[in-house]
Amino acid sequence: MAWSETLLPDHLLERATRRGNERAWPIHDIPEVIEAARQADLVSVGGQLQLRFPEGGTCECYWVEVDTFKSVSPNLPWLERVEQTAAAARSQFQRLLDKYDFTAEARSSFGKYMDEFVAKGGDINDAIYFVWYLAAQQDASERA
Repeated sequence: MAWSETLLPDHLLERATRRGNERAWPIHDIPEVIEAARQADLVSVGGQLQLRFPEGGTCECYWVEVDTFKSVSPNLPWLERVEQTAAAARSQFQRLLDKYDFTAEARSSFGKYMDEFVAKGGDINDAIYFVWYLAAQQDASERA
């Protein structure tokens, strides 16, 4: 799925962090990522809340997730799937924003790492990201 992300606008790619094959964005960028993916005819698969520390450490809050594959059929025509996953992603992401305080959730699960980061002068808001996965039609056809 990493190739698919390269179809996003450069200004969005520049704001992402990359670890291995995963890109993650600051929380406030996710709605724009979803819309840019829709405009690029990419399926928004979803993603999870993560803490990404500058020295390379990553903590994943896997339970704070968006997963459009749970609600959108893979058997739809591609462009319909693009539209439906974008709508599902927006809705699911908004529900997460309404349900969770992402900073509090990360602190309750990974407080030790957050405290160490802040003690070294880090701003916790600079470590909270949402990893986002996308799929292009070419990806789907290569797996078939």
